[in-house]
Amino acid sequence: GAVEQSLGAENWWMHITHLRVFFYNYQYAAGILVAKFFAKSARKNPEFIVKIKEFLSAGISDSPQNLLKNMGIDITGKEFWNKGIDEVENLLDETEKLAKKLGKI
Repeated sequence: GAVEQSLGAENWWMHITHLRVFFYNYQYAAGILVAKFFAKSARKNPEFIVKIKEFLSAGISDSPQNLLKNMGIDITGKEFWNKGIDEVENLLDETEKLAKKLGKI
């Protein structure tokens, strides 16, 4: 093959300790849903970009829940998360349509 691994390289992942922390991967899923919500909100109202910049500029000065709450976004209810999931579902639908159009599926 084009890539040759060193002996023992098949176990490289064991040295990255955070991969073994329970529920670690949920941070990525939550981040994607927040990003999808931000994108949809910015498309609907370009002025929302100012709020997004303020959120990102806040860094770790407060919890994500509080920073989003200051933006008028409640992440404790289903509605917020369902909006993000809807965006992901729309993306998957578009991907499937394109794949069919291109004859890939």
